[in-house]
Amino acid sequence: MPIFAQGKAGFYVDADAVYSSFLDPKVSTVQKTIGFAPFPAGPAGARPHNIPSWSLGINTFSRLRDDAWEFIRWAAGPEMSTELQSAGIPGARTSVWADPKTLESFPRDLADAMRINAERGLGHDRPQVLQVGRARDIVGRPLVAGILGEQVGPVARDADAEFAEFLVRDNRHKES
Repeated sequence: MPIFAQGKAGFYVDADAVYSSFLDPKVSTVQKTIGFAPFPAGPAGARPHNIPSWSLGINTFSRLRDDAWEFIRWAAGPEMSTELQSAGIPGARTSVWADPKTLESFPRDLADAMRINAERGLGHDRPQVLQVGRARDIVGRPLVAGILGEQVGPVARDADAEFAEFLVRDNRHKES
């Protein structure tokens, strides 16, 4: 992100919520030249990963479940979502996106791109697996090799093969 914000990269793909970093003259040199667009289509069409918000949950063992539920209803409710989105923090409620007043704080092309990506997008951004820790270990191995100054290519090839096998095993585990 800092490399793009300093005008040293041609494009940047990330979460919609980071857009303000590119508009802040204290950290960005591209605020007057930046544009936003929907994720481009590939061979399978335009299917960006679109995760509009993190989630809130209640611990099964909580003694304050009713209070926690009231907090969630308030924090994720239409009123708070409208207030936050009107302040430039993208939300997850379709009803809030339908209100043009909530989009006024976003650059117009960004609001359009976010709306289009939400319509086309997938509701997850990585393979859905049960053994998340194991998946992260495999995927992280080439990153660690690069940090350590090792040859990344062979490690990446091994990790790719191992991850493909892992996905088959993990998916079999889901079905049983």
